[in-house]
Amino acid sequence: MNNPTFAPKKISNVSSINGLSEPNATSSEQLIQRFKSIYSRLDNTKAACGKIAGNPQQVLLEEVYSENVTFKDPIHQIEGLSAYRSYMDSMYSNVVSCEFTYHEHWIGENSATIKWDMLFRHRKLGNGKLITVRGITHVRFSDRIDYHEDVFDVGAMLYEHIPLLGRMLLKLKARLAG
Repeated sequence: MNNPTFAPKKISNVSSINGLSEPNATSSEQLIQRFKSIYSRLDNTKAACGKIAGNPQQVLLEEVYSENVTFKDPIHQIEGLSAYRSYMDSMYSNVVSCEFTYHEHWIGENSATIKWDMLFRHRKLGNGKLITVRGITHVRFSDRIDYHEDVFDVGAMLYEHIPLLGRMLLKLKARLAG
């Protein structure tokens, strides 16, 4: 069980806004840095996922994801890059601001796990107040990502910020906490 080629490599707070990592970085590290740069800020994400004519960032999605990518989160499962692009366009339509703070990531053989906080404002949630959600992304890849799964608390992201339902959930949480 002590196989050194299988042991994941932990990278803490590797920062790169433009998606490129240090010159000696492996292609897996470069792929993860490009992935993180797409989602780091709402403008980056919209540019990469949107269909804006002449947009050089739009190519980033094709550089990072395979054409037959599978995306999963606690609410959706999406098959294919075209469907994923449409999903992202609709998901961000009412988002006022969104950025990710990455804490650390681990890269294994053909997979990576990334720990993050998403800070966002949404027109229809929480009266537009800043909402913070902790989550983890798991991706699998060869030359590009073919599987992307986000794991996060849907209640913290969505349900707790719907007026009546949110109050009930917060009371229930408080009651369960003792």
